[in-house]
Amino acid sequence: MIKLVLSDMDNTLVPFGQPSVSPRTIEAIHAVLDAGVLFGPDTGRDYVELMRFFQGDERGFMTGIFSNGKRVRADGRYVRTVLLDHDVLVRLDRLLRPEHGMFLVCYPEQTDLSNPAYGVGATREELAVFERRTKFTGTPVAEVPEEDFIAATIACPGGPDRMERCRAIVAEGVPEVRIVSPIPEWFDVLPQGVSKADGLEVLLETLGIGIDEVAVFGDAENDLEIMRKVPHSVAVANATDEVLSAARHHVGASADEGVADALLEIARATQAGELPAFLREEAS
Repeated sequence: MIKLVLSDMDNTLVPFGQPSVSPRTIEAIHAVLDAGVLFGPDTGRDYVELMRFFQGDERGFMTGIFSNGKRVRADGRYVRTVLLDHDVLVRLDRLLRPEHGMFLVCYPEQTDLSNPAYGVGATREELAVFERRTKFTGTPVAEVPEEDFIAATIACPGGPDRMERCRAIVAEGVPEVRIVSPIPEWFDVLPQGVSKADGLEVLLETLGIGIDEVAVFGDAENDLEIMRKVPHSVAVANATDEVLSAARHHVGASADEGVADALLEIARATQAGELPAFLREEAS
């Protein structure tokens, strides 16, 4: 039986660029919760962004893995918070400065619903492109500010070759972190050893749930590690080729509310005392 469902947000639960979860998806989440199954996001987004996505309906994220594993929440209580090392962020910024168009974006732990972030060494125009795309309120700054940061991202315009260049620079110059790409031209910065998969271990131990009792939905590179970890891994139809290959099961595309369909089936199957049909079928 499934006791916990975790879903990535962008391009999985919510088509990229949409401001919030659809009413039908909210209805499906409530159906799962009412059936006695826990639901939560498994995402690079943090709390204030989830408030926007769920339009203030906190039932959708009382439990979950936030900020790619740097925060873990169980029944409304944070059971893990990992902040980014300030000196590491400074070194990242220095490495990126010679690279045209690349820059670091830092997100303070103390935040609000505007989702403030600092674009380090970026122009107002450079920052605005990614503000619109990923929905934060940016402030250009000359240096990494002296405060606590829960997250950081790297803007990397210019296509796949530039992204590979960024990967190589970071891997060689700042081995304390790794970077993963949830969308093109954009990287999430993670301390080594911290990931959605690592956060899952913390969450399952806290909840007393077995790894075979969780279903995980995803679409992109930052979902790969957790999807390879769980028996019930599910890719949406619009997922990257690597995720489609890694997932054991498939559902419809994010734009077609594939996860909502799956959630409604999980609610029905739970009430019937059985495993959902789409989890009984191996991906070909």
